[in-house]
Amino acid sequence: MKKAFIQGPRRRHTGLLGAAALFLCMVILVVCGVNSMSRSTAEKRQQAAGQAIRRAAVQCYAIEGRYPRDLSYLQKNYGLLLDNDHFVYHYQPLGDNLMPQISVFYLPQEQ
Repeated sequence: MKKAFIQGPRRRHTGLLGAAALFLCMVILVVCGVNSMSRSTAEKRQQAAGQAIRRAAVQCYAIEGRYPRDLSYLQKNYGLLLDNDHFVYHYQPLGDNLMPQISVFYLPQEQ
């Protein structure tokens, strides 16, 4: 006697679960990709901010023969723009003729 194979609701649910799992994996991959790009962009902005400060300090040294004492001098006289909403800046002069220590730190945003 042959048994009839009946495709019932159980078979249909298996297909839906597989599609839902595939969709969930795709969403997770997209979210991870966006987060990775956001971190990369923030790091590039941080590096660009540090380079802008260094360029302004070197320009000041070339014109005036000394490095500036603080960042406000560079802002006032050399048009340096700082993003205080996203970064914290560390500027420590070491002397009139020595390049200052310059560090830029990303300020985590509160959600």
